[in-house]
Amino acid sequence: MNSVLVIGAGKFGHHLAEYLCEMNNDVMLVDKNERLIDEYNDKVTTAEIGDFTVKSNLAALGVEDYDYIFVCVGDFQDSLIITTYLKELGAGNVIGKASSLIHEKFLLQNGADSVIYPERDSAYRLAVEYSSSAIYDYFKLSEDTGIYEISPPDSWIGKSLEKINVRKIHGVSVIAYKNGETITAINSPDYVFSPYEHIIVMGNKKDINKITR
Repeated sequence: MNSVLVIGAGKFGHHLAEYLCEMNNDVMLVDKNERLIDEYNDKVTTAEIGDFTVKSNLAALGVEDYDYIFVCVGDFQDSLIITTYLKELGAGNVIGKASSLIHEKFLLQNGADSVIYPERDSAYRLAVEYSSSAIYDYFKLSEDTGIYEISPPDSWIGKSLEKINVRKIHGVSVIAYKNGETITAINSPDYVFSPYEHIIVMGNKKDINKITR
C-alpha cells in the first residue's frame, strides 16, 4: 500500500484518487473548491480544503512523507507553483498532469519527476485501437513500445509458440492469452494459438503493425 496525495479534485484528479483508493492505497485528496471536496470526501481515505498555491498550506500536509504526489490542477500557473513548492519542501515523487507540450516542458523544468498527459495518451490509444480491427486494447510503455491485446494472425492458428518462433521472427513477445475476461500468463512454448482467444503481446509498434495487417 502506498501513501498518495492528489492535488486537484477535478475530472481527472477525483477519478485518479478514487481508483487509487479502490486499489488499497492510502489517498488524500485536496482542492480549494469546497463543493468538490464535499462531493468526493467519502470516496477517498481523507480529503482537505485549502489553497495549495500557498506554501505553508502544502507544508502542513507533510508532503515529504508521501510515496507519490499527483498535481492534477488545471490552471497552468498554479500547477507550476505547486510543483515548485513541493520540491522545495522535500517531496519525493511528484507527477504533474499536463494539458499541452508546453505545460509538460515547464512542469519538468519546475521539478516534476514525471509528467502524465491524459488527453494525448487517450487519443493515441484510441487511434491505435481503431486503426486495426485486430487490435482491441493498448498500453503505452514508451514512444515506440507498448503492450497490445490482439487477435492472433490466421497463419498462427493451430500452431505452437515454439513452432512459430514469434520473438525471433516477428520481434514481439507473447506474454499472455485472454479468454473472455480472463487473462492467463503464457509460461510454456507449447502454447497453441486459438481463434477463440486474444493474445497479449509486447513489442515495437512497427512490428505489431506488421503482424496485425
